[in-house]
Amino acid sequence: MKTRVQPLLAGLFMAGLSAGAHAAYFERVDYLATGGYSAATNGDSVSDAVTDLSPAWSDVALFGANLYNASLTGGLLEHSYATDAFLSFSVASMDLTMTLSHSLSAASSGGLNVPSHQQDAFIDLTAATLTIVAGLGEANGSAVQVSFAGDASALYDVHSMVSGGCLGLGLSVSRGNDVVGEYLWDVQQGGDQPVSFSFAGVVGEELSFSSFMLTGASLENAYLAPNASPYTLVEAGALLSGSFSIAVVPEPETYAMFLAGLGLLGFMSRSSLS
Repeated sequence: MKTRVQPLLAGLFMAGLSAGAHAAYFERVDYLATGGYSAATNGDSVSDAVTDLSPAWSDVALFGANLYNASLTGGLLEHSYATDAFLSFSVASMDLTMTLSHSLSAASSGGLNVPSHQQDAFIDLTAATLTIVAGLGEANGSAVQVSFAGDASALYDVHSMVSGGCLGLGLSVSRGNDVVGEYLWDVQQGGDQPVSFSFAGVVGEELSFSSFMLTGASLENAYLAPNASPYTLVEAGALLSGSFSIAVVPEPETYAMFLAGLGLLGFMSRSSLS
């Protein structure tokens, strides 16, 4: 009995390995990304662009941050932004992390009039072309299941005198012109959200991934009374992070062999007992 069962157990073990394979992975083909900050106070403008620190053929890494002061009669405005975006590739997953924040405060020593002020920041992974690469023993055209699991969080603290405030973020995956996975959040108040979706794919195909964050705020004909402490007018930001994983979908024959083997093993066990 033992001699007959051992080969069967080995076969079932190999079928189980095949059924649970997770060897396919993402590889970056190319990408397009941008981001930055712009602000205008009574016609005087400043701008800044993110720095692309991405290696030539692997991960994607963007970073930007700056702080500005706008002097006005009776005080000054201080505004800033910070942002980064990372795509990290491994045989286990493709990991995404994006952050974006901006702030606006005012110091008013003798009463501050602000005829106009506008500030905007964004980070945009416009398009990253990805290929699903075959793992050991896999072939192009093999069925896979692609899944994303992550979280989004946002802080949105905006003074009532601020107009035109906004904060939005999202990500999507497309196959040609068809969107196969998507998440969007038009933030109205701070909080946290789980983010998840999945879709069917095949080894060897190319997919397009994109993700963005944008935020902004403005003042129009605002007056701030003299105050010993600075006014905090805007504190807003967001974080989006998560991982893409790829699971091989076993062929029907694999499951059939696995189930048939289990049934045969049960029959042989009952026969030996009787």
